[in-house]
Amino acid sequence: MKKNILVANCLVFLIGCDLPNVENSSAKLIEGEVIMEDFDSNNLLNWKIVNDTVMGGRSDATLKLKNNLYGIFNGYLSLQNNGGFSSIRAYYPPDLTNVKSITIRVKGDGRQYSFRVRGNTSNWASYTHSFDTIEGEWIEKEMKIDDFYPVYRGYYLDNMPRLSEVIIKEIGIMLSDKQTGPFELEIDWIRAN
Repeated sequence: MKKNILVANCLVFLIGCDLPNVENSSAKLIEGEVIMEDFDSNNLLNWKIVNDTVMGGRSDATLKLKNNLYGIFNGYLSLQNNGGFSSIRAYYPPDLTNVKSITIRVKGDGRQYSFRVRGNTSNWASYTHSFDTIEGEWIEKEMKIDDFYPVYRGYYLDNMPRLSEVIIKEIGIMLSDKQTGPFELEIDWIRAN
């Protein structure tokens, strides 16, 4: 799906801040798919940056909105002070049930990222699915709900319900590939079906 390119080349810079939240944000349904996020500034989710600094780490990241077309998640991943992760997360207000897969369209830097989901049954555990990127190329990655697995601080969890049995309440993207250095992931959209 091509987007019209806007004439203006303005960027909304956010350094460790939330992107603006629009009241009454709701999922958009197009051709049987729910568009969870398409980085249109008129209907953004309330994204937050969460880095390893919450545990004393030194990683740094920003989330930028480019021309009301793409989100750019970039920064520097550091392993100092037992760090090693950087993430963006957004509370997802609409009730989303019976999802079979989540698909994202991204342009990356060749690093491996993970798409993370939290449900309504736990505020500490996440469900995760890794995906590889190709440097400088747009790709679409479909992630089957049955392939997500529950984790907490990098450890696999037993005795958790399957993701298909919970209501999605938070979505996010994390970099934790144990490679020090700069990173950048451009995100076009996130969809569920």
